[in-house]
Amino acid sequence: MQNQVVTALAALFERYQRNYGQPLAEHDPGEPSPAGQLPAHQGKVAWHPYTRAEPGSFDNLAQALNMPVHPSLPALFGHYYAGHLPLCYKGMFITLLQPWNDADFERLQQNQIGHQLMQQKLKLPATWFIATCRDERRLITLDNVSGAVLLERLGQGAIGTLAPDLATFLHRAEPVGPHAYHLTP
Repeated sequence: MQNQVVTALAALFERYQRNYGQPLAEHDPGEPSPAGQLPAHQGKVAWHPYTRAEPGSFDNLAQALNMPVHPSLPALFGHYYAGHLPLCYKGMFITLLQPWNDADFERLQQNQIGHQLMQQKLKLPATWFIATCRDERRLITLDNVSGAVLLERLGQGAIGTLAPDLATFLHRAEPVGPHAYHLTP
């Protein structure tokens, strides 16, 4: 399954570039990335997915939380440095998260631990966030047991299943240009 996720993510990056050209990311000069290219304009930088020489590991997450981590999570976040990607999934505008550099990868892991601790505190099933929604009370998550992609309401758990697995979700997601986020929700 892990290779299917990496392949689906690479195909998603290609679809975005084919439809909209080089994606843009907010640019912080203090946070360079091997994915970043020349500054574009208005504080943004053009980027391309940068394949990591060694995939990032989530073993520290598994150890810190004393639980296994679904293999789709490191497949999604451990193989590339990239900017976040605007997508549409079944009519819902979302932003697929991606680590920008080593420091961002570490922050992502820390935030995943925080999310998981909150899930445990609320006695909710183990999930990992993978994308944000326009409605900040919702997020897209990966079920740690089944690997299904879920729509979740913060603090309340899953609202529904979006896809049976992450590879299917990535194949079905449609890239959207940055202009889509300026529309009313």
